[in-house]
Amino acid sequence: MSQITTKKFDFIPIANTFVGQEEAHAVFEVAKSGWVSMGKKVQAFEEMAASYLGAKHAIAFNNGTSTLHAALLAFGVEPGDEVIVPTLSYISSANAVLYCNAKPVFCDSEPDTFNVSVAEIEKRITPKTKVIMTVDLKGMPVDFDDILKWASNKKIKVLSDSAESFGAVYKNKPVGTQCPAHSFSFFANKNLTMGEGGLVTTNDDEVAEQCRIIRNQGQSERYVHVVLAHNYRLTDLQAAFGIEQLKRVDWIMSEKNKVASYYQQLFQNHPLITAPFVPEYVTRHTWYMYCLRLDPQVNRDLVVKKMKEKGVDSRLSFPPIHLQPLYRKLFGYREGDYAKSEQIFNSFIDIPCWVGMTEEMCQYVAEVLRTCVEKSVSLK
Repeated sequence: MSQITTKKFDFIPIANTFVGQEEAHAVFEVAKSGWVSMGKKVQAFEEMAASYLGAKHAIAFNNGTSTLHAALLAFGVEPGDEVIVPTLSYISSANAVLYCNAKPVFCDSEPDTFNVSVAEIEKRITPKTKVIMTVDLKGMPVDFDDILKWASNKKIKVLSDSAESFGAVYKNKPVGTQCPAHSFSFFANKNLTMGEGGLVTTNDDEVAEQCRIIRNQGQSERYVHVVLAHNYRLTDLQAAFGIEQLKRVDWIMSEKNKVASYYQQLFQNHPLITAPFVPEYVTRHTWYMYCLRLDPQVNRDLVVKKMKEKGVDSRLSFPPIHLQPLYRKLFGYREGDYAKSEQIFNSFIDIPCWVGMTEEMCQYVAEVLRTCVEKSVSLK
């Protein structure tokens, strides 16, 4: 039986965004300038992000749901079309499809990577399939080459929901140019944040142009509205914040990978806890969340409760989309419809992994989790 030997901490949160004086100063300078809406800072952030990711175009948005919606519209998704979406994702992945009056068709994910595979996508393809949406869950890239090769043969476009994987590297290349378009989120708990914000990257000139038009009330130029669209604009205040974040994103990735590497050692070969699997094609994981899987005999709810009592936060993540009340109501989904994803979700637990965590903090988190897991089993 594991024991807690490390010094107790009052509370270790699940996430802790790294923000410095530089962000505060940058935002203040924009506020003083008198121009706070979308302008030169947004353009500067877009150029900086495009350069960092190696993309021809980077289009900034107000959040990572708007980016998905705009990209789908730019891909030509229309009423009657179907879009393959992993049910093991945040609800915005599927909602963006509904915004287009199209139908999200769910697929299962793989238990080792938590990501979609060709084998699972292939089961859900129909003549109405217009787009495949992949999701880099927990910040780990999918196997882009495998999926893109298969989709190309089927002449189906692929949109990557890379909300959690800004800074990830796939086969020595930054995630952001593998698919016809990638969608990123800069929500408060992301590795690069603006509080809220999003980005579409693409090498396709037409997709980029359509995204810019959709973002800005359908304007092709000032006061010339060519389509019914939306106000999805980012502000210069947010962009100024994001520029400072982007300057240190590689350092953030390095620090989080140190924490994850230490955890990998601490949880190695535990009979009730499975550490994350990282395939060879992943050169760099972002560790948006460090997610472990617990053995089915573990009382996960009790573990979460006891961990919190000992000052360690955790997260069970979002349930499969098909089990959300909205999707049960719209499509009649029930438990068991996507058993593979449900089993994965029921074993998930995210633990603290952020810049500034010391080895002693990691050791304490690991000792608390191991002790709580083992006690939950012994109580049965």
